[in-house]
Amino acid sequence: MTVTPKIFGHRGAPAAMPENTLEGFQYAIDVGADGLELDLLLTRDGVPVITHNPCLSDNTTRDAAGDWLQGEGPAISALTLDELRCYDVGRIRPDSAGAQKYPNQAQLDHCRIPTLDEFLNLMKNNPRDVELLVELKHSPTASENISADGFVQIVADILAKHDMVEQSYLHAFNWQILSAAARNYPQLRRSHLSICRNDHHDGTVFSGSPWLDGLDPDFAPLPELLAQSGAAIWSPYFRDLNHDTLSEAQEAGLQVMVWTINEEENLRAELQSGVDGIITDDPKLALSLREQINASQYSAPIFAGQSQ
Repeated sequence: MTVTPKIFGHRGAPAAMPENTLEGFQYAIDVGADGLELDLLLTRDGVPVITHNPCLSDNTTRDAAGDWLQGEGPAISALTLDELRCYDVGRIRPDSAGAQKYPNQAQLDHCRIPTLDEFLNLMKNNPRDVELLVELKHSPTASENISADGFVQIVADILAKHDMVEQSYLHAFNWQILSAAARNYPQLRRSHLSICRNDHHDGTVFSGSPWLDGLDPDFAPLPELLAQSGAAIWSPYFRDLNHDTLSEAQEAGLQVMVWTINEEENLRAELQSGVDGIITDDPKLALSLREQINASQYSAPIFAGQSQ
C-alpha cells in the first residue's frame, strides 16, 4: 500500500533555512515539497507580508546596522513596508531557543521579510506547481487594525491577480476569517486550523471559543461542524487527532492535514496514519521518510500521539 500524504513546508523549511523567507520557500520547493505553508500579517500601509509574530522577534531580527534587536521589536502593523525593509531576518540569535531547535539552519545576511506579491512571483517562476496554505494571522481576542472581511479581500485580490486561487487555501485559526472568505470568495478553498484547549492552555477549541466563529464542539464533533460549513481542510494539531476523528473527517469529505511534525518517529507514524497531509519544518526529512516507507511497502496505521 503506497503512503501518499502530501508534505507541506511549514514557513518554508526552518530546519534548513530562515523561516518565512523566499530563500526558505525556494529550498522547500527544490527538495520536492508538495506544498508550502506561510503566515501573513499587514504592514501599517496595508501590505501583506510573510511573517509569523505580531512584533519583530529579537531572536531572529537585526537592524540596519546588523545589531540584534534589544527586546521585542515594533509591531508589524506599526511599520510601513519601507520601514520593515530595514530589518534583516536571515539569522537566529546564537544561544537562543530557536538556535537550539534549528542547529542546522543556514545563517544568511541581507534577508528581508517578503511581501505576498514577491512570494507569488517566486511561485510563478518555478516550473513545478505546489499547493499553498496561506495563513491569515488575525485574532478575535485582540484589537486588530483591519476586519476579517477586509483582510480576506486584500489577500484574495492578490491571489487572483497572480492567478493563484486554484492552488491556494486560506488557512486560519480564527474561523471568522474563513467565514468571511465563504461569504465573499466562495471559490477560495478554506483550511480550518485547530488546537484543543484540554491539553494546551492557548488552545482554540473549547465551548464558547471566539476562535470558532459560533461553532460549538459540545454540540457536534468538529469534523461534522466543518463539513456542514463547507470547509475543504481540517488542520488539527497532530496530537489532537485519533483514528476515529480522522475517519469521521474523511468520511465527511474533509482532507486532514496535521501540524507541525518534525521528529523522525512522529513523522514515520503520521505518514502511515492515513492523513492527507503533513505540515513540517523539515520537508526534506519527511519526503525522504515517505520514500523509504513506500520502498519497504510497509504502511501500518499508527498515530504519533498513541502508544504502539
